[in-house]
Amino acid sequence: LIVSCFEIRFFAKRQTVSRNVRNQLRMKYVFAIILLIFTTVGCEKKINSNEAKFVKFGYYPPFIQHFEIIANLSDKSLIFYNPSQYLIPPPPPPPKHASDKELENRRIEHQQFIDDNPKLEPEYLELNEDEIKAIQKIITSFTKNDFKEDEKKYPVIDGASTNTVIVLKDNPIYSIGGSEGTNSNKEIELTSKLYNLFKQKSKTRINRQFIQKLEKR
Repeated sequence: LIVSCFEIRFFAKRQTVSRNVRNQLRMKYVFAIILLIFTTVGCEKKINSNEAKFVKFGYYPPFIQHFEIIANLSDKSLIFYNPSQYLIPPPPPPPKHASDKELENRRIEHQQFIDDNPKLEPEYLELNEDEIKAIQKIITSFTKNDFKEDEKKYPVIDGASTNTVIVLKDNPIYSIGGSEGTNSNKEIELTSKLYNLFKQKSKTRINRQFIQKLEKR
């Protein structure tokens, strides 16, 4: 009887130990799964929230000059330039029997058009730390869908073509091409920031006049 009681207590204790071991293994398994999920989410978040080293915004409207703005965040610079050939269209042909006065008026009008649309001047401008941080804050808030056109939006009639290029610090490159009106809200926030920085810093009369004309469109 004494042996039997001992055997019963030993068997019960063994069952308790086995149950505890299974519970511990189960908890370790659950913990491993949770850790894997957090690690995966953390990696995805890191990819989507990585800071940039280079951003380019291109704006290509009809009828007026194109321009691109480059923010080189590594060397703290902002560059503005016209990437297209500068061409002024010739005046329309005069009527067959145009008078000398009419021809002169057409010549003056065409020259005035040329004077009102001078070739844009390239500019190199400096960015400070606060301005770079403001740009990075926008880029790190991008989600995967912000790196492409918004398919729910429609192009503006006679609107500009656009292109935004973002190069992240770990070298992924995103090129967001589209039409004015189809840009995602985050892309608009980013490009508006670059444009406003250029607008505040531009030092040339020709480029400032171009900004005024552009904003009247």
